[in-house]
Amino acid sequence: MKAIIVFYDTLNRRYLPCYNPEATTIAPNFTRLAQHSVQFENSYVGSMPCIPARRELHTGRYNFLHREWGPLEPFDDSMPEILKEHGIYTHLISDHLHYWEDGGSTYHSRYSSWEIIRGQEGDHWKGEKKEPQIPPVVKVPQKQQGTGTSGLWRYDWVNRQYIREEKKYPQTQCFERGCE
Repeated sequence: MKAIIVFYDTLNRRYLPCYNPEATTIAPNFTRLAQHSVQFENSYVGSMPCIPARRELHTGRYNFLHREWGPLEPFDDSMPEILKEHGIYTHLISDHLHYWEDGGSTYHSRYSSWEIIRGQEGDHWKGEKKEPQIPPVVKVPQKQQGTGTSGLWRYDWVNRQYIREEKKYPQTQCFERGCE
């Protein structure tokens, strides 16, 4: 048996036609995915941000009762690691930069093998000395105003210069490698 688990951040079921027939969102790929997968009808999260939510998925325990953000602890029982210890091969394919940042480490190492797809969010993937050209219609978040295009916002625009077609997007690459 093969199982693929797909995690998304900031995905609201009210907007997905497979959960809400009255949704106005046009989401043919999610509809097609739902037709070929198991859908959770009663799933409750205690931690909404990405790494805390992933700790809950690894351990089955509410993360925010322990701390906001951080690595798996040595005392944590990790689902991929338990599977690995019982001879079940697990593989992580992720464009989720936070697995590899300080404070997010030790998640990927619980899998039998892992790979990262670069370029998502504020990934320091490509380097450019000059400031990226941001279209005037894009509103820079308030906390970034007055600081040029520093921080994660800057890296989003630098990375976008290298991601010009659908097959280059990190999400597309994750799904292609998952199918592989």
